[in-house]
Amino acid sequence: MRVAISSPGRADFLNTHQDYKGLPVVPVAINLRMYLYGEVTGSRKMYVKSLDLEKRGEPSVDSFGIGVNSMLGGKFFGNYLRGVVNVLVKRGFSEKLRGVNVTIKSEIPIGSGLSSSAALEVGFAHLLNIACGLNLGKKEIAEIGFAAENLEAGIPCGRLDQYGVAFGGIIKLECRPPYRVEPLPFRDLTFVIVNSGIRHST
Repeated sequence: MRVAISSPGRADFLNTHQDYKGLPVVPVAINLRMYLYGEVTGSRKMYVKSLDLEKRGEPSVDSFGIGVNSMLGGKFFGNYLRGVVNVLVKRGFSEKLRGVNVTIKSEIPIGSGLSSSAALEVGFAHLLNIACGLNLGKKEIAEIGFAAENLEAGIPCGRLDQYGVAFGGIIKLECRPPYRVEPLPFRDLTFVIVNSGIRHST
């Protein structure tokens, strides 16, 4: 079985970083996307490869089992994917998960503040959702992405990125339980985003 999915990057529209404080935020999905191509295998192992990181000469492959995996050093891209599997296993999906070979190609600049990490987490969770028949909704996928980055990879973040990517469009997100999402009916807005070429340090 082969699965192909994509997830958008996202920009902040209103109340950047206020999700940390439990305040409402408005993320906007953009037209730059991350593409994940997966092939289900008969194993209990995940194999992932980033074509973009390979091109940059950075560590670009990872493999890990279906279980609770340890994180590797630094800001290694595989940690986000390991985190997704860890969260799914801890939430009782271990028996449903199957090994998948995944190739990743992205239009979203890394370290640009456009949520490439959230696009990776949400995209991988969505791919596993389809490939393994997990029957997860958008909110569940967003929460898995958040837990993968924040709790598993140990990177401080709110929920703005993962919800913005998972739901797409323009949404208002209430950042206190039960984390309500309200799609906003803006149709004729144009956002222009310029890449400065300077990576952010967070």
